[in-house]
Amino acid sequence: MVSFLSRKSGMKTMTYSFGIEIETSGASITAIKSAFSDAEIRGCDIKPDGTPSVDAEIVLPPLAACDFAFDYIKKICRVLDSVGARVNSHCGLHVHIGNAPLNDDTHAVRFCGDSIQARATTGRYITGAYAEPMDFVAVQDILHRYTRQQSTVNTMFPRSRTNNRYCAPLSLARIDAATTIRELTFGKFTAVNLETWSRGTIEFRQASGTVEADKIINWVKFLLNLVDHTNTNRVEGGTRTIVTDTPEQPFRRGARVGITYDMMRTDGGATTLEIMDATGCTEGDVRRRVSEIRTRVGDAAVVTGTQQSNGASYGDGTHHTSYTVLFSFETTTDGATLLPEHRIGNPSIWAGLSDDLFEWWHNRVETLTR
Repeated sequence: MVSFLSRKSGMKTMTYSFGIEIETSGASITAIKSAFSDAEIRGCDIKPDGTPSVDAEIVLPPLAACDFAFDYIKKICRVLDSVGARVNSHCGLHVHIGNAPLNDDTHAVRFCGDSIQARATTGRYITGAYAEPMDFVAVQDILHRYTRQQSTVNTMFPRSRTNNRYCAPLSLARIDAATTIRELTFGKFTAVNLETWSRGTIEFRQASGTVEADKIINWVKFLLNLVDHTNTNRVEGGTRTIVTDTPEQPFRRGARVGITYDMMRTDGGATTLEIMDATGCTEGDVRRRVSEIRTRVGDAAVVTGTQQSNGASYGDGTHHTSYTVLFSFETTTDGATLLPEHRIGNPSIWAGLSDDLFEWWHNRVETLTR
């Protein structure tokens, strides 16, 4: 049995599920449904796709990597071929990788059987089989590694899948600048789509359509390894520190709050009295505007200096209180963090891939370049 596992420091072994959407042409939905029924293939949703020149989309139920799952895919491909289902340059192959691992007591074969049964009988996906979603840092690293070698991924598929409007490349700069899953979500029609995150998956959309089982399975294995290598060799649990730069001016410059912000965002900041003199505001107005600034740039970005720290004595008046907007500030959060440089695994998309799969893909690239 083939297994793709991800391990986190101090945690149990984890396995990620996957789902597949196969787009085809040349065979009607009715013909495919009839052939699947005759072959006793259950659990698939066969429906229109809406893309020009695509006649059907076959959506497989969530699976986990094992011989049972791969045999299921092979049977589907044989039946599709038998009814004349083909692919053209408009057809894609979309693979969803679960954003949360399966529970440690969930067996891959049993998961596949339960998932197929649930889809066939209720049309729903099974629940309760998943642990907590992977951390933002792991997702960011997966997208970074994929996009860092986007040109290499392009060679793994026909040219029609490069800069394709249904699987557009991502921006490495935007990935690296992101601090949330939302900021890693660049739209549905991208090579790696996180609009499916709320539904429990990361969608990889770049693969070309195919009804050849080995191409489908080897792309699934490649992606599972991509996720596995990040979680096993590049991130660990703990805390992480985020450094954030404050904006030069988030308010209208001539407005009182804008002037207050400019005065505060200097070395040493400004006292209440200095702000009152510059803006004509009352002491209460100053406090309200400082509160507005905190709301805009974050509490951690604004430092309050006490009367005593500014050389005044207690009772001299709050005029001596000062406020400073830091040029940059650090926040610490719980969760995963990238391993230090001397321990972190190779960022290559090929890292951790078996020799057989590495060789298969490089032979595939060579075939496509002829």
